[in-house]
Amino acid sequence: MSGNVEALDRLGGHAPDDVFTGARALLGDDDPAGLIGIVEEARAGKEGAITPRAGVRVLAVPAGPGCAALLIASHDSALAESVQAKAAAADLAAGVSHEVANALSAIAGWAQVARERPDKAPPEEALSLIEKSAQVARDATQDLLRMVRHTNHERTRTDLSVVIRDVVRLLRPEAQSKRVQVRAEVDEPNWVEGKRSQLFSIVWNLAHNAVQMVPAGGEVSIHVRPRGTLVELEVRDDGPGMSESQKKRAFEPYFTTRNEGTGLGLAIVRGTVESLGGKIRLDTSPGEGAKFRIQLPEAGVKRESELVPRRVRISRVIEPEQAKRANVLVVEDDEGVRGLIATTLALSGVSSTCVATASEAMTAKGPFSAALIDLTLPDERGDILLGKLRKAGTVTRAAIMSGAPPPEDADADGRPERWLRKPFDPSDLMLIIRELVESDETALSAS
Repeated sequence: MSGNVEALDRLGGHAPDDVFTGARALLGDDDPAGLIGIVEEARAGKEGAITPRAGVRVLAVPAGPGCAALLIASHDSALAESVQAKAAAADLAAGVSHEVANALSAIAGWAQVARERPDKAPPEEALSLIEKSAQVARDATQDLLRMVRHTNHERTRTDLSVVIRDVVRLLRPEAQSKRVQVRAEVDEPNWVEGKRSQLFSIVWNLAHNAVQMVPAGGEVSIHVRPRGTLVELEVRDDGPGMSESQKKRAFEPYFTTRNEGTGLGLAIVRGTVESLGGKIRLDTSPGEGAKFRIQLPEAGVKRESELVPRRVRISRVIEPEQAKRANVLVVEDDEGVRGLIATTLALSGVSSTCVATASEAMTAKGPFSAALIDLTLPDERGDILLGKLRKAGTVTRAAIMSGAPPPEDADADGRPERWLRKPFDPSDLMLIIRELVESDETALSAS
């Protein structure tokens, strides 16, 4: 028998001839009854595992004909922490990818409907639904960044009834293509604690899964109603249902009954429901469809106006006379983002010079009243470029755009007045432009 360095150290520097003697020596007083069983299974080519005590896992794996290898890990060990951290990161990335993929599917679907059947999807409705789906994708990426930075934000309140109506409308193109009816029975309003993106994730994943599972001519129904201090959500379908074994595993990550499924949707739903202090229950049997029942704490609502965020109109963020005096340098290598910024500034009456690289920025004719600079450029980092532009007298006030936090080794001369987190709203962009322009005008008048 052989072992790694740490195991051999624990065994006094020598590996016993018998695997069971070595395992028991490492486990101390624990003598798991199943140890012999999993070792024999591994020798026969089948992996096995036992948990002799809380926090300790023993894994036996095949190591060749008639041979087995044992891995004994504590939840407190560096190895376990590394494995758990990598697994959590993988699950987190997969979950965010799943949510973004859902949103992009809705965006692509509605864009196609709007282009090919404008009579069935007026531009205003299609654009509204595309915008809402894009917001879900944006919120998912922002949630990822917040979790990576370990920051907490106050929980908000959302009308679940509005979310359900949005989901039903977004599912319409896919449901119609499958000849599946999606209907909602909604008593409104139903305010619950949680962000809109969280509630959207719950309803969308359940309803979308149902639409994909039911056969042509089937039906998916969504119901929501108050239940005392709770709000109860039900999503039902008349699809094939699940066996008892499938039901037990339904909420496991990566478990799916569909060839094209990711197995993440229901795991995300359960995790989100529990994070909001709610409960979820699944009732299903073969041939009888499925019914998901979710109970969430009702939000203490006084006035709807207190809970609905007021959207700032882009054109009203900056005064017309102030906009006329502003001249902004934009340095962004992504063509889509650069185009959005240029259009947003133009609609507000602000003139701009937009370039894709640091070298182009250095040759731009200034001075500029403000600059928006991407942190990651193909030929220079944004903060280093800002330091050079300041030394050249091209710009004084600036904001750096990035989805990542500021670098620890940020250039001392390139510290921006503001950081603009990607993805951002056009109104957020204009608020920062106004601040930069006002501070630049104040500095000029003082001098």
